[in-house]
Amino acid sequence: MQQLAGPELARVEPGAKLAPDVVLAPFVCIGPDVEIGPGTVVEPNVTITGRTIIGARVRIGPGTAVGCTGFGYEKRDGRYRLLEHDGRIVIEDEVDIGANCTIARAKTGRETRIGRGTKIDCLVHVGHNVRIGRDCILAGQVGIAGSAVIGDRAMLAGQVGVSDHVTIGDDAVIYAKSAVFRSVPAGAHYSGIPARPHSEMKRLWASLWRRFGGGT
Repeated sequence: MQQLAGPELARVEPGAKLAPDVVLAPFVCIGPDVEIGPGTVVEPNVTITGRTIIGARVRIGPGTAVGCTGFGYEKRDGRYRLLEHDGRIVIEDEVDIGANCTIARAKTGRETRIGRGTKIDCLVHVGHNVRIGRDCILAGQVGIAGSAVIGDRAMLAGQVGVSDHVTIGDDAVIYAKSAVFRSVPAGAHYSGIPARPHSEMKRLWASLWRRFGGGT
């Protein structure tokens, strides 16, 4: 393990398993049940906790939290009680994660997984039990709710919101600021709130433009 130059050292809890060439920047905190593969770079102020397995050549941007408790509650006796989240997180090889992202650990017996080669921009939230496929692109401020499934090579533009238990198929494209409440077929292009096929949304906007006019 390497540590970048600086007055403060990273903290690695006993029990963590790090490949010899992992690079940790100052103020990084690694929990006891974390495994990190070769060539991975963890930038400043990153926290990695829970039962987390990180592959080779992964980059995790500053301020990101991997392994935060999932947002899962049940109502008992008129009050919300946090459900147990003791599942694992798996981040496969060659994933890039930007600054100030949050990746929640799964419920007990489940896993949150990010597939090989996926690139995640800054300020993205990945909820508990989410499965993201290989070679996906997630732009800034994307939010994915618990137990959603994102297929291989899917592209989610900035500020896309994905509801819980929704599936987005392989090679699908979701345009910026869309809200996905229902599953999206493989290869489809969706946009809008609620998200619908992009061709339908273009016709809808054209119709509204013709009906109500617009400025020049």
